[in-house]
Amino acid sequence: MSTRRTRSAVHRRILTATTTATALTAAAVLTGCSKNTKAADPTPTPPGPSASPSPSADPQASEKAKALAAYDGFWVETVKAYESGTDKGTKLVNYAANSALDDALTDITNMQKAGITKQGSPGHRPEATALNLSSQRPTATITDCLDLSTWRTIDRATGKVQPYPSEQPLRYIAVAEVELWAGQWLVVKMTPNGDRTC
Repeated sequence: MSTRRTRSAVHRRILTATTTATALTAAAVLTGCSKNTKAADPTPTPPGPSASPSPSADPQASEKAKALAAYDGFWVETVKAYESGTDKGTKLVNYAANSALDDALTDITNMQKAGITKQGSPGHRPEATALNLSSQRPTATITDCLDLSTWRTIDRATGKVQPYPSEQPLRYIAVAEVELWAGQWLVVKMTPNGDRTC
């Protein structure tokens, strides 16, 4: 997997908050069956209303669910790595690639240098808001409402909680780009939108 060392806007903000305020801004079938039987009464009955066909399931639902599962896995492993201060022992590479992976690894390094860690985990309300299966590499867009209120920044030396910067919204929209690589959905880019609260 190729990676790029470019930073998204949120991760530049995370680095700034980490180095200036020692806080990190972080950068989810119906089956119908019918049985026809002959009536015991031979008297013909008038035909009833025709049964309407059952609504067809969303043909993209399965792939959307897989993309959401990859996004959930990305966050589970990111939270583990941020708390332990290393990606070793996590499965982050199974869920992330490109700038999403690079930014997470850079954050881990910067947090180690700043002497901080994360505890708890962010809240989520992710939705698959777009899916394109016809491109050469299928893509999905996940839109999430991130809630940082349950994800604390801790000073490793003192154990004290470091408050978020006053201008940092605790709930905001984040958008993830997810791509299908060799049968596996991977988060390739995370874009927080701190000006879009939720």
